Amino acid sequence: MIFFLYGHDSYRSKEKLEQIKTKFKNEIDEKGFNIITLTGDDFDLEKFNSAAVQSGFLTSKRLIIVKNLLLSKPNKDLADQLLELLKKLKATENIFIFYEAGLPDKRSAMFKFLNKDKKLSQIFEALTGKALTDWLKKYVQDQGGQIQISALNLLIASIGNDLWQLTNELNKLIAFKNQEEIKEQDVREFVSVKITENVFGLTEAIAAGNRPQALKLLDEQLKSGLNEIYLLTMIVRQFRIVAQLKSLLSQNLSPAQVTQASGLHPYVVKKTLPLAKKFPAAKIQTIYQKLAELDKQFKSTSLPPETLMDLLIMEI
Repeated sequence: MIFFLYGHDSYRSKEKLEQIKTKFKNEIDEKGFNIITLTGDDFDLEKFNSAAVQSGFLTSKRLIIVKNLLLSKPNKDLADQLLELLKKLKATENIFIFYEAGLPDKRSAMFKFLNKDKKLSQIFEALTGKALTDWLKKYVQDQGGQIQISALNLLIASIGNDLWQLTNELNKLIAFKNQEEIKEQDVREFVSVKITENVFGLTEAIAAGNRPQALKLLDEQLKSGLNEIYLLTMIVRQFRIVAQLKSLLSQNLSPAQVTQASGLHPYVVKKTLPLAKKFPAAKIQTIYQKLAELDKQFKSTSLPPETLMDLLIMEI
């Protein structure tokens, strides 16, 4: 049995991965001795083959997880050998999970093979609109909290649809309110202003090429408790907004028209417009592309994320 989990929404795909692991522990291997995890950046075919052909220790099965192999873009020889091996392993008792925290190249033979069985393959698209709102409402309820719909809408407007960020901020709000209903003012005070101001300052320093200030602000954000992936996603979103507003400004629209056309929250537009006016579109696009490349490196290299972010700032 070969599961294939992939897609941009790594929060829900990770949840699914954990569900399969939990089921395996509950039904087959309580201690988890027979769960083996390999990663794409240091994938070794011999190690995989050794783990795959053996039966479990004191059980009939093993659970073998391979993370981000396709995103790491293995060479053709390795991919071809692994593909032939997987065709033989489909009939074994062992369970395999190929997990990709993103969207791999759909044209590859490996992707087509893993995605063939739709009962075992699942894509996790980023949630939007009503689906996103409904998911978040249920999340708050499951955590024992309450939230006004206007507060939830403002949270989405301030952060976007990244579930890692949204759940992180919701957890803080739920703990702060202690079972009381989360209101719009709570979001404004504890989420919108704090995150937008912090990330805005870092974004401006990066765009201006002010390396000492950017490194200083980055260090402050990491020390405050924000993890690297969370912070990178926020910076990428900020530059995406800057690029969007820059494009709208080129059409000679008024600030009010820019706000309406962008679909962004007025507060976000107000804070970001000066930055969009200040820097050339080409520079913004170059930085945005470098950030997108950094996001891929996070998922395919063994270097610490903080080191990768420091190197990026030094390159810009």
